Amino acid sequence: MKQIRVGALVLGLLSISSLAVAKWLPVHQVASDKPLYVVDGSTGVGYAPSSGDSSSNWQAFTGQAFSHAVAQAAGGLYEFRLVHTSSTDDSTIVGLWDVYRDGVLMCDDCVGKAYGLDAPVGNYFKIYVGTPLMYAERWHFSGFVTHRFDY
Repeated sequence: MKQIRVGALVLGLLSISSLAVAKWLPVHQVASDKPLYVVDGSTGVGYAPSSGDSSSNWQAFTGQAFSHAVAQAAGGLYEFRLVHTSSTDDSTIVGLWDVYRDGVLMCDDCVGKAYGLDAPVGNYFKIYVGTPLMYAERWHFSGFVTHRFDY
């Protein structure tokens, strides 16, 4: 009987410690209201946006993430939406993205990543999106980190 109690105690402690580890995986939020550059993946032309915003929120080493970026440039209004998360770490979100130009879906469920998200305020991050079949540096959004919150 004593062995059963000790076993149950050990199992309980392991379960609690596993929950504590999962609870404390790092969570990050990076925002920008200063876009740096946009590349139109269908034309290859790059633009310095006149305005734009972005927000990325994720829990490192999980599939939980949100990322969205918009930029107004001479080529139109560009929008990058993360629609499925494959992986995350402290500085990168990898997944499938939708890219819109002037409200028209230009790249549907395309492989891409946001990286450099561990940059301090004042430095820049990048989003690159390829095709539905593979990652490539085709569509692009970059911006300066203007706000961040990590815990």
